[in-house]
Amino acid sequence: MYQNILIESLDSFGRGIAHIDNKVIFIKNALPEEIVDIKIIKSKKNYSEAEVLNYQKRSIHRQNSPCPYFNECGGCQLLFYNYEDTLTFKKNKVQSLFQKNKLEVNNISIVENKQNFNYRNKISLKIVDGKIGFYEEKTHKLIAIKECMIANKTINETIKNYKYLNLQDGFLTIRTNKNNEVLLIIESSNPNYDIDIIALKSKIKLIGIVYNNKTIYGNNFYYERLYNFLFKVSYDSFFQVNNYITEELFKLIKDNITPSSKVLDLYSGVGTLSLIASTKASYVYSIEIIKNAVLNGIFNAKINNQNNIKFFLGDASKLVNKINISFDTLIVDPPRKGLDKNTLNFIKNKLPNKIIYISCDINTLIRDLKLLEDNYTITEYKILDMFSYTYHLESFCVLLKK
Repeated sequence: MYQNILIESLDSFGRGIAHIDNKVIFIKNALPEEIVDIKIIKSKKNYSEAEVLNYQKRSIHRQNSPCPYFNECGGCQLLFYNYEDTLTFKKNKVQSLFQKNKLEVNNISIVENKQNFNYRNKISLKIVDGKIGFYEEKTHKLIAIKECMIANKTINETIKNYKYLNLQDGFLTIRTNKNNEVLLIIESSNPNYDIDIIALKSKIKLIGIVYNNKTIYGNNFYYERLYNFLFKVSYDSFFQVNNYITEELFKLIKDNITPSSKVLDLYSGVGTLSLIASTKASYVYSIEIIKNAVLNGIFNAKINNQNNIKFFLGDASKLVNKINISFDTLIVDPPRKGLDKNTLNFIKNKLPNKIIYISCDINTLIRDLKLLEDNYTITEYKILDMFSYTYHLESFCVLLKK
């Protein structure tokens, strides 16, 4: 045990940083200016990880977490802060990364989440020995829960009634919409199921169950209405988890499209951003790798009467070199790993006038911006608080060709 350790700052994951014998120590649930007693739980050559045993002095910014699972679950790393402090943390994190990488950005602003609790429309849970919850961070130890404070109320009502699934082990994903309808996706090593569907239907608006990729009840999709658009979303298709922030993202997309814009949308999911862009653009090309998502996109364009979108099924990194299209505006919303080498080479070869880059990982975004800085200037950057009370953030970035 080490006593009276001063916490100097927070790292980008929300862990306290201290130094002992010139070695950096990352300490979970410790805030700057706090003095703590700690126990080392992992030791590496260049750093160690520790947990707090006792607080000798607490930060004036610390608040008692409203979640009873905060110290164990690890899912919401910033619940020791009030909401305004979490935004400050995220803004400082982003500013530090831009400065460290010598990237110029005129202004970093934040789009706040007006509903920063009960905002998620999708969560994934584990079921072990008949209990439901999340794995403790970096372990396979289940933290059983009765509710999740960042999941919306319909999801929490579903968690309360999970017993009707009669599952001993497996993975459960719960997806829901503004109409409080529930789609359940279950993965289990047990090929047989004994779900009490009648009981579940009496408790929640159950619209479908997918068990080991087979639809065993109702539909394997749901509908969501956002920004006056109706979207069909299949069980395996990507859709943003925060409805309020998603609508704010739609507004930003629309503001950056003109009637003359010729748009290419990579990693387009069910076509949400393509549809928004198509309301102002001359035309939109949309590329997505998940078949059901492409089918959703085609359907969504039709039911929303948008006739200027063409959808392509395939891996964006491979397909971009095979289709002969003309575009001046590029929308990219890649997975956490960011843009691959081939896509970056494609961008540098085509050099569209404008790039709208949406990212859920600030580190890969910064990496890609560095690779594009010779050809592009960052003209707009916003933090979207898509994942409130976690260290994660969504970025909206606009680049113009030099």
